[in-house]
Order: sequence, then C-alpha cells, then structure tokens
Amino acid sequence: MRIARSLAVAALLAGVAATACKQGFLEVQNEQDILDVNLDNPDAIAPLLNGVAGDFAVAYANAVDIVGLFGGELTHTGSFPSWRAVEDGYGKRPSSEGDNMYNQIQRAIWVADTTAVRISKVAADPAKSREVAATKIFGAFAHFLLADNYCQGTIKSGKAISDDSLYKRAEALFSEALSIATAIGTTADSLRLRALAGRARARLMLKNYAGARDDAKLIPGTFRFNSIYSANSSRENNGVATLTTTLIRREAGVNPRIYKSATYKADPRTPFRDKGDTAKGPDPIRQFVEQLKYPQRDTPIPISTWQEARLIEAEAELRLGNGARAVELINQVRAAANLAAYTGPSSQTEVLAQLRYERSAELWLQAQSVGDQRRFNDSYLAAPHDNCFEIGQREWDANPLSHSS
Repeated sequence: MRIARSLAVAALLAGVAATACKQGFLEVQNEQDILDVNLDNPDAIAPLLNGVAGDFAVAYANAVDIVGLFGGELTHTGSFPSWRAVEDGYGKRPSSEGDNMYNQIQRAIWVADTTAVRISKVAADPAKSREVAATKIFGAFAHFLLADNYCQGTIKSGKAISDDSLYKRAEALFSEALSIATAIGTTADSLRLRALAGRARARLMLKNYAGARDDAKLIPGTFRFNSIYSANSSRENNGVATLTTTLIRREAGVNPRIYKSATYKADPRTPFRDKGDTAKGPDPIRQFVEQLKYPQRDTPIPISTWQEARLIEAEAELRLGNGARAVELINQVRAAANLAAYTGPSSQTEVLAQLRYERSAELWLQAQSVGDQRRFNDSYLAAPHDNCFEIGQREWDANPLSHSS
C-alpha cells in the first residue's frame, strides 16, 4: 500500500508540474504533504490524468530504445554495457534493462488502473467520463509493452500470466473505454477511435481476425494518436531522441540491418543519416548512423495510427483468405508514403512477407518489432538470442506469486 500510494502521489505531482509549466505559474511555496485522501477530489482529476499520460510516455520511450536494440532496429554505439547485452539478445534475469523496462511498464499500468478507480469515485457520471476512458486507454496500451516483449507478466503483484491473458486484459480495457466514449457521443470521437484502434491490435494478437478487421476498418485515414513529449525536463523528454541523435547523445544508432538495406534506405518511413564509417559513437569502433524519426526532445512518438489500422485490417483479410483485399490495403499505406504499389506475387506467403515488411517500416521504432518477430517466429530471435525478456528481477524478488502461473 505504501508503494501504491507513493506511485499515485508521484503521478499527481508530475501532472501538477506539467500543468503548471504550461500555464507559467510555478512559484516557490511552502512544501506540504499530499495525502491519499487529497487525490479523491474532482480538482485532482486533471493532474492525475497528466500523470497517467506522463508515466506511459516515460515507459514507451524507454521501450522504443530497448525493444529497438533487442529486435535489431538499433545498434549500441555508446558506453552502456547493459545496452550491449540487450542488443546481444540477453533477456534473462538479471537484466538491468529488462528489469527497468518492466518496472516502468508496471508503473504505467498500475497508475492508469488506480487513477481510473479514483476518478470514477468523484466523477459526476463515471459511465460518461472522458478522463476514465482516457486512463483505461493508456493502461491498455501499456499492456502491449508487457505482452509483446515479456515471456510472462504480472498485474498488481499477482501470479505470472501469459501474453494472451495480457492481450485479453487490454481488449477488455479498450472495450470499456469504447463503451464510455459511445455513451458520451460524437464529442468523444477521438477517444472512440483510440479505443477501436487499440482493440483492433489486441484482437489481431489474439487471432480474432474478423474482430480485428471490423474494428480496424472503422479508423479513418486521418487518425493518429501520439505520446507527447517536451524539452521541459528529463522526465518529459523523448528518450529516444535523447539517446540516439548526434546533437544529444549517440548511445545507439540505426542497426546495419536497416541502413545497409537498399529497401529501407529508399523508404521514407525509416529515415536516417549515414555519414559513413568514420562516424562513430562513444564506442570508437561501431559506425553511428543517426535515426531521423525522432530528431528532438519534444518530438512525439506515435502510439497508434490509421496506417497501422490498415495493416491490421490487411493482415486480418489475408488470414481470412481475402488476399486481393489485403494487397489493396497495403497499397493504401504505401501510397500515403509516396511509394509504388506492391505488384508482386499474390500467394498468401508472398503477400504475408510484404505485409511483414510494411509493418517493420511503418512501425519502425514504435516498440512493436519484437512482438512481430515473436508471433512470426522470426529467425532473428533464434538461439542464442532470447525471444523475450523474463519478468523483472525486482518483481521476481518481491512477489513470490510471479514464480508460478
């Protein structure tokens, strides 16, 4: 309970700070304790929601870095031994980066779940509360970071559960948020679309292809849901830009699998700057190639987009035997990137291979590469490379239930 309370207070403080910075009214005042009861107050709703978004943003940016290294999107060019271990495919305990990522994801899930309960207590109508819907959506997307990248996960110090169980939890949260957004009406369309897009992804992972298709096809070609960052503080920075750019820190660069590929090099969805072999990071040996997708500390990171929805729809159609429709959807995404249409072989095997490429380019550096590699049994994750991270060491030591499923 003490840890839980600390997390909630931290979320509130982060939200208050973010709000204050934006409004320019931070002043030195006498410090005082924020009690648990102070959080069960309508005035706490906005800062608590800011805290939920902030905790997700921190976990997400870090996951983009670590998943990028583990899945071969990035290569370590710096001086962090723990990053080199991740790139080498080490996901077993004790993995300091696996443990840190696990803890950040757990924090994002716990804070979102707890905030939804708190807001429901004080909202005028919880069944029509935008804030409740928003917190459930952030919590659901955090579940993907756990399910995609860990062999198993725990929720609220419970037993270890499977990836499918985590995807089912995400699906349920998205459905609850969708129900709230629908009850509010058209003024909550942005929340409705975020919930639909997230549920489509969850259903794809659960191999509910008809359900995934039906949700994804409702996403319009203008949809984009970003995780927001700023240059105000290290907590608010886009941690990918912080650690992968020439002007800040060259701790990791684009993996040679990407920058040596003519296909990725010609694809505007995987932008990078290659200055040749003389460009190095703090490691004076490895070539540093700079990713350009996130150039600044305040560059947003996409959480979900209409392009992902079209690719979910395409995969679902392909799995359901509608290969021609899958190609049409793939080409909608390619056209948006000013790429020529796919006109290759139409067999399911060939179209699936093209779909996998499209996902790797469209979702590059969005913490989805390992999830895709795992479900497609990609040889990149073959031994001795681990194919997932184990439950974090801190959780393992503190929670005996995490040892059993």
